[in-house]
Amino acid sequence: MEAEKNKNINFFKKVWYSITKFEKYPDMAAEGVYKAIKYITILMIVLSIFLTISSLIESKKMVTDLSQYIQDNIPDFSYQDGKVSMDIEQPILLDNIQYNGIDYIIINPNLEDDTDKDSYKNENGKIGTTVYFFKNQIILENKNENGEKQTQEYTYQDFIQSYTQENITQFNKEELVDYLRSEKMNLFYIRYSMSIIIYLVLMNIIVGLLDSVELAVLGWITSLTARIKMRFTAIFNMAIYSLTLSILLNCIYVIINYFTDFTIEYFSIAYITIAYVYLAASIFIIKDDYLKKQEIVEKIKQEQEKVREEIKEQERQKEEKKEKKEKEEKKEEKENNNEEPKGSEA
Repeated sequence: MEAEKNKNINFFKKVWYSITKFEKYPDMAAEGVYKAIKYITILMIVLSIFLTISSLIESKKMVTDLSQYIQDNIPDFSYQDGKVSMDIEQPILLDNIQYNGIDYIIINPNLEDDTDKDSYKNENGKIGTTVYFFKNQIILENKNENGEKQTQEYTYQDFIQSYTQENITQFNKEELVDYLRSEKMNLFYIRYSMSIIIYLVLMNIIVGLLDSVELAVLGWITSLTARIKMRFTAIFNMAIYSLTLSILLNCIYVIINYFTDFTIEYFSIAYITIAYVYLAASIFIIKDDYLKKQEIVEKIKQEQEKVREEIKEQERQKEEKKEKKEKEEKKEEKENNNEEPKGSEA
């Protein structure tokens, strides 16, 4: 009956039990590795949805800020047949980028020849990630402190088509700003959301399972310290459920981060620490239950020993009575034998 009951623990009950009832961890772990992995997969999908929504809102804000920045700070330009034209004498350097992953943007539409572009990058390249906008090409270059570079090159035509799914051959500054603020960007946001949520789900599941293995190793060491024998798979299952509160706190942290500048410097450490506290608590509860059961078993053994002793005592007393009776019978028989000759003489 108990095993049948354990099979009926649904997802929401598991979430509640994982946060509030350590004593339920063995029951949930008993359902097996498959259901534990299924559980953390659902949790990671929920976390990925929160992260995707946050990233999408951030991207919309970034595009809005970009359109405003272009309107206020970038000179008039035009794009036609894969080339950008801009009436400037000196390149434009942007170093206050409000986007993680890009450190600098350099706009220099006067350069088209590959040799001139390479020479300009070598002279003006900076440590970090720089995006170059040349006359006929966009170049993304990542340069480390050792001078090593990783470069990605895009034509304007390919870049525009990959994000708009349209074959746009010409536009100017005003048309670009209007486009960035229009509903036509919704297709970009949809494609962006689909790609990022797939990436986040896969990555979060992998990270969640790796965290579970790490916790399981710590839990196994804890079980050895507590002197309680547990299978590693059972500890691994319990480790998965112990991550529940940390994952939900991560979702809340994502929401708070969006509305405020509040950050927790060592959140990743707190993430694992909270999960380990839950896992260790469940292990010690199991040990406590085990000791209580052992105590009950010892009492039962003592009672059984008393019963055996009583039975032995009863058997001993029966044996003594039997021996006493046999002695009395022998004595009577002997007395009878001694009286028989006297009767014969008479």
